[in-house]
Amino acid sequence: MTRHPKPNTQHLTPKTQHLTPYLSLLIIALCLPVVLWGVCGILPTFDDYTTLQSPWWVQIADPGYFFPDAVRRPFDALLGYVVGCQPWLFPTLNHVLIILGHAASACLVFTICKKLSFSSLATNIATLFFFFSPATLGATLACDGFNQTYAQLWGLLALWLYLNGKWQWLLCIVMAALSKENGLAWAVVPPIIGYGFGIVKPKTALRHIIFGLLIALAYFIIYYSIYKSGILHIEYDEQYTEATLFDHLKDFAQLMAYTWLPADYISIVYQPTRNWLIAAVTALISLPFLFLIAKSFLSLLTSHLSPLTTLLLCFFILVSPHLLTVVSIMHNYAALSLAALIIAFIINRTFHHSPLISHLSPLTFQLSFALFLAASLFTDVHHYVAARQSGLLGQQMAMQVINQAEKPLEHVLCINIDDDSEPRYSSFCVRPVDAFAWGLSVRHYSQYEWQTKIDEMTLPFYDKAQVEQLTDSALNSGCDAVWIVGGDKSVINIRSLNK
Repeated sequence: MTRHPKPNTQHLTPKTQHLTPYLSLLIIALCLPVVLWGVCGILPTFDDYTTLQSPWWVQIADPGYFFPDAVRRPFDALLGYVVGCQPWLFPTLNHVLIILGHAASACLVFTICKKLSFSSLATNIATLFFFFSPATLGATLACDGFNQTYAQLWGLLALWLYLNGKWQWLLCIVMAALSKENGLAWAVVPPIIGYGFGIVKPKTALRHIIFGLLIALAYFIIYYSIYKSGILHIEYDEQYTEATLFDHLKDFAQLMAYTWLPADYISIVYQPTRNWLIAAVTALISLPFLFLIAKSFLSLLTSHLSPLTTLLLCFFILVSPHLLTVVSIMHNYAALSLAALIIAFIINRTFHHSPLISHLSPLTFQLSFALFLAASLFTDVHHYVAARQSGLLGQQMAMQVINQAEKPLEHVLCINIDDDSEPRYSSFCVRPVDAFAWGLSVRHYSQYEWQTKIDEMTLPFYDKAQVEQLTDSALNSGCDAVWIVGGDKSVINIRSLNK
């Protein structure tokens, strides 16, 4: 790789030298055991049982059922095979790998900031912002966040290798893509940032961008060839292709809100626990830091355009796969590392190059960020508690079924009352029908001794006469029992009707 000498940057000012250079890594190291202990207590719910990282080897009679996804995400398939052979590892192993991957990404954010000659103040704030941001929760608290976490980890490693002149960054792009398809967006990020910070020449950056695009092109050619061959039948969710302009605008607003504002969204979105006071407090104590960042950002628009615009461009490149398809809370994780680098750049340049706000002291940013971090931690803990309770609900329902049966059931009908009006909030606050996971939770909490054939039926609302008719028909046709999930918002309405 053609390299330029590292650009001249000013050294740390006396105001920032007192800050421990590795404070953020020390805080993360101290918190990591507590975080690991906490997430290992989160039990699986709906999608956690159906993705490729679940024990699919013991759940699905035909492993080829998952083969199309295994082509795209072989690391998911490997994890699913491991926990399939040793089901007692699920979901603990998934949670541990996700948190360790997230911590490793935080370390890479730290080292990249140092490589770009950011101050200790900027580096530590950016690293803590990335590690504790509520935008991580959709990925770090769910088993199926494994692919999202490692797509970003490989992407950050690619960026770090590129900034250090290592050709292996190209291999990391491949690994990011094999972790999850949106990892391909990292194919052009390292050269763009390298150019923006004067580390590589424009022609060199352009050549490397072409290399990255060729990797992406090869990926799509191979995948499209497999799809067109008819060997593998690949289905696509309609929501990925039928979103309206309004849907995309709403997704963009959600992504920006979750990325930058650590308000307690459970107190906003989830009606049963809605609390406008908590939501307002967490939002308000976050605003001083965001206001300082925004003010500094506006003052930097007229100077240092290349580094800042390249970081912003890369942020939108990383979120573009989701903005073009669909955005969920998990997808807010995709570009969070670039958001952290943008914050680091703004803070670093504020105290070195911005005469408009030279009266601000590093202590001002530290105090405002402490409030921001307090809001983040409260939101993190609240979402964690909700996710844990949702998992316990699924366990309680499954054990109710298992305890009612004298022996494992061979064939059941699971009637799911899937009432869209019933409140839920992503994977944190799930409905009983989602916690029960269409009967898959019974298999899990029986230690997979129950290899029950589960027929599913979904009703939009509870109709007693219809449910009784379906129950009688199922029992008369050979089912050992009928499980009825949902239909009453006040209780866990699940019944096992033995033949």
